[in-house]
Amino acid sequence: MLFVSDTHLGYENRAETGSGKTVPWIDEIDSRDTIRRIRTIAMERDVDAVIHTGDVLDHEVDAVTLDAAESSLRDLALSDIPVYCILGTHDHNAAIPYYSNSVDGIAWLKDQVRNEYLIELSASPTSVAGGPLDAYGVSAENVGLDDVGKYESLGWRPSEIAFGAASPGPNVLCLHDGVTPYRNRSTADVNLDELLAQSRVSFDCVLVGDEHRPKYDDFENGYSFETEDGTPVLYTGPAVRVGPAYRDHEAFVTELSISAAGVTPTRHPL
Repeated sequence: MLFVSDTHLGYENRAETGSGKTVPWIDEIDSRDTIRRIRTIAMERDVDAVIHTGDVLDHEVDAVTLDAAESSLRDLALSDIPVYCILGTHDHNAAIPYYSNSVDGIAWLKDQVRNEYLIELSASPTSVAGGPLDAYGVSAENVGLDDVGKYESLGWRPSEIAFGAASPGPNVLCLHDGVTPYRNRSTADVNLDELLAQSRVSFDCVLVGDEHRPKYDDFENGYSFETEDGTPVLYTGPAVRVGPAYRDHEAFVTELSISAAGVTPTRHPL
């Protein structure tokens, strides 16, 4: 399985940080090339599936970029490699284009789901590639694809999430909010220990997007954690170099092998 996060399709359309400061090296980013390289890695590695943990799109995205992305998703579908996803905060914002050459990204994501090029994960189990692995997902702020724009979410609490009963496993949970143990309890959006403790499902690992740098800027060890009960928590890091931490570091995706022996990650630079 290939674990991907934060592709930010369309990011090259605005070469500035959230503070508004120009960042010239971001001009090097080509999200169309990123999605093509993800497709190539998935096909060359003959993975069972691709799981994307949010921010498929950037705030603004154009039709040319989306056409290129759809081509790659189609290639994966034709190769019998399904792509599963949850939404990130940037995906939510892509529903309301601001620039004249931008389009409605949420409408595009819905088209990909209808075409069966994307499969949205939820609190109910989804069998990954028809195998024994079940995947669950909670989109950013617990707002899924059909609810974007219907109401303003103020986040969510673990007690609000009721996971559907799973098969014997393995089981994987996908999130796109700031969680422990990457963040401390005072700054995290979600207390992951609390979420797992109240869950009726026993998860073999948790896959998280959103964070755009390794903890303590430790590029070797700052993406892998454990909860209090020993559940592995993995960030893939952004698939595009979307923050200052990646000025001199490669973005990457993570290939995961899940077996009775545990979860084995392998990075693939992009």
